[in-house]
Amino acid sequence: MTSLQLAREPADIKRSIVSGVIWSTLDSAVGQALTLAIYVIMARLLSPQILGLVATGALVLDFCRAVLIESIAIAVQARAEPKDEDYNASFWLIAGFSLVAAGLLFASSNAIERLSGLGDLAVVLKGFSVVVAVQGLSRTHEAWLTRNQEFRSLALRTLFSITLGGAIGMTLAISGYGVLALVGQLVTTSLVSLISLWTLTPWRPGFRFSRREAIELVGYGRYVALTGITNFANANSDLIFVTWYTGAAGAGFYSLAKRLVNAVSTVIGNALNRVFFATVAGLQHDRKASSEALLDFVMYTSLLTAPIFAGIAALSPDLMLAFFGEKWSASAPLLSIISVTGFLTTIGLYNHSVILAFGKPHWQTWLTLIYAASNIAIFIAAAPFGLVAIAVGYVVRAVLLYPLSAGASLRILSIPVRRYAGALLPALACSALMAAVVVGASHNLPPLSPWLRLASLTMLGAAVYLAAVLLTARPAALRVWHEVSIRLRRS
Repeated sequence: MTSLQLAREPADIKRSIVSGVIWSTLDSAVGQALTLAIYVIMARLLSPQILGLVATGALVLDFCRAVLIESIAIAVQARAEPKDEDYNASFWLIAGFSLVAAGLLFASSNAIERLSGLGDLAVVLKGFSVVVAVQGLSRTHEAWLTRNQEFRSLALRTLFSITLGGAIGMTLAISGYGVLALVGQLVTTSLVSLISLWTLTPWRPGFRFSRREAIELVGYGRYVALTGITNFANANSDLIFVTWYTGAAGAGFYSLAKRLVNAVSTVIGNALNRVFFATVAGLQHDRKASSEALLDFVMYTSLLTAPIFAGIAALSPDLMLAFFGEKWSASAPLLSIISVTGFLTTIGLYNHSVILAFGKPHWQTWLTLIYAASNIAIFIAAAPFGLVAIAVGYVVRAVLLYPLSAGASLRILSIPVRRYAGALLPALACSALMAAVVVGASHNLPPLSPWLRLASLTMLGAAVYLAAVLLTARPAALRVWHEVSIRLRRS
């Protein structure tokens, strides 16, 4: 390899990362923006009971995806240089697991409805069985595009599928189909996504793979699957307890607040983490470069997301009234509390990626086992006291246990705690100041329309945060601006 080639490689890598960040962010941001807009409309058209019922049914869908689909897909993405044989093995494993799961879910849907006592749950589960099967037939294509950083194709898939699915769902909701509107939306979205991925992906599944490759994927995937099970318990045990103690309506209020926080964290966190994971997976030989990448991503992400989630916490009553109406006001305090976990999620995804990229999936398994056990213990204690108590328990557990995952990634990359804390501190301090100013101003504003009040407080918060960052963390802000502007010009 010539010296000229060596000189060009870092620039090529940077351009690839920037292009990936742009398209991945568009994929996630546009997708979540469309999804959130559709969700707002559906929430206005449908009752909290219907949204709670579908959110409860979606737990089964999330479980199948996390355990049966993602375990193999992540295993093939985590390989330093995956071959066609690896993708072939991944496709047939995922397709087989998901089709079996879909059949079992469809056959057991009536029994699950009787056991739960939730009317129309069987209809939801039968629709979701189709989604499980369809996702199994398309997940390897998505993994191929992600591993090859073809985020443009993923963005186009997202745009087509969510738009068409949302159009079907809103049409059914306006026509009075109730729960079928949400089921129809999700089924349509998954089918369009399948067609788009097969059309946009140059790779096609074949039958050429060895038993060894399949066994290796399953061997790696079993740790991811165990992590998926515990992640599922960790992420969804709160909704299970909410449904059990408060019914479909309580689940609707709680799931709305949690859905909004997850939507925002997904827009930024998942978009950047896909690029980060692909980057560190290709830099497994260079821990110093990986450590610098982690610190950069944490700093950029915290400066962007900390004020967003602090603003959500401060403005939750105004957000609910303006976007969803008075019937959803019970979700406001829940949104304010749960917003704390949104920030932890966006930066915590990087810890998960480091652990997987550097061949420590069993570490993640143990971490999520601890998370799941502590979650269940907290919710058993908090659930009898209502929705707010469950939300508080969810946040307290997340804050207390976050240092475990952060510590694991810092240990792998030999990063001092003070450097990691230094990447977070400016954004956290400035966001806390901004939230305090916004809350104080909200109690002193004269009567205004919901939208004008929300706009006024949002602009105030943005001005305060920007001023605080420039005064107290100017070097960090200028560094972010400098790096982003240079890389955007080079891309």
